[in-house]
Amino acid sequence: MRNSLQTLGRIKKFELDELQRRLAAELEQEESLTGKIKKLTADYEAEKLFAMQNPGIGDFGAYTDLYLKRRRALEEKLEAVRRRIENLRDEMAAAFKERKTYEIVDENRQQRRRKEIDAREQKTLDEIGTNAYIKKHHET
Repeated sequence: MRNSLQTLGRIKKFELDELQRRLAAELEQEESLTGKIKKLTADYEAEKLFAMQNPGIGDFGAYTDLYLKRRRALEEKLEAVRRRIENLRDEMAAAFKERKTYEIVDENRQQRRRKEIDAREQKTLDEIGTNAYIKKHHET
């Protein structure tokens, strides 16, 4: 039993490590998308300033439509990444809780075994002491 709990604990540790790697990748993607949105917004603001300074050049309305489409697409991707991050964190919490449960059960079993061994040793010592007492008083 003890080995099986330790094996389950190691499996959960492996699962946690894998979830952490996936979470790190998702967090990188979230950071990347956030950076892209900021850059897109900065580019839009620069273009808006240019359009105000040069009103006769280009069609700023078409650029705004394109900007809004790109921004919406990036925000949708970002929202999907954030949902995956939340799901991964939930999975990690559940896996950690399960791993901790295995560790606690294993620790309790070890303590119970130690108590049983200690009780047997104490019983043996008591028996030895009783036999020595009887032998000592029986000889006199």
